[in-house]
Amino acid sequence: MRIKAVLVIVMLLLTFVSNAQEKTKIVAKHTPITYIEKYDSISIALMEEYKIPTSIILGISMWESGYGTSKLSTTKHNYFGIKKNGVYRSYESDIASFKDFCSYISNRKAYQYNYLITNNVLDYNVWLIKIQQGGYSESTNWKSKITYMIQKYKLYEYDNPRVDPQIIPD
Repeated sequence: MRIKAVLVIVMLLLTFVSNAQEKTKIVAKHTPITYIEKYDSISIALMEEYKIPTSIILGISMWESGYGTSKLSTTKHNYFGIKKNGVYRSYESDIASFKDFCSYISNRKAYQYNYLITNNVLDYNVWLIKIQQGGYSESTNWKSKITYMIQKYKLYEYDNPRVDPQIIPD
């Protein structure tokens, strides 16, 4: 009987260690660099479709989702913190979240999307100002956080698709 109890404890400990190792692997996959590598292609494609700079798409999604590690992004595929009727939206896939963000920005007059694309504005600073003025985020330092992401990882280099961006690691 005592041997069975010891075996059960050993099995539980092994399961616990195995689960902890698996969680560590999952977290290790979500770094800024791997995030950019995973979502740069869809962001570039959406820039071509919606004319929203890739740096904006990547920068906002990186900040809002914690590089894809937030509960909202892992459970609801919501990488932009978009709500509907006060409730965070849920998406079937990551790509659906990215597409909805671009649609959301392009359909809100408050973000002055028509002005930005009509004047072929690719300057991420101007986009961030217009998006923040339109009420996307209530945080007063939101723009500076996104700007930091864009500058640190040189996301602005993606705004010219002919340039092969050189990502700077942490």
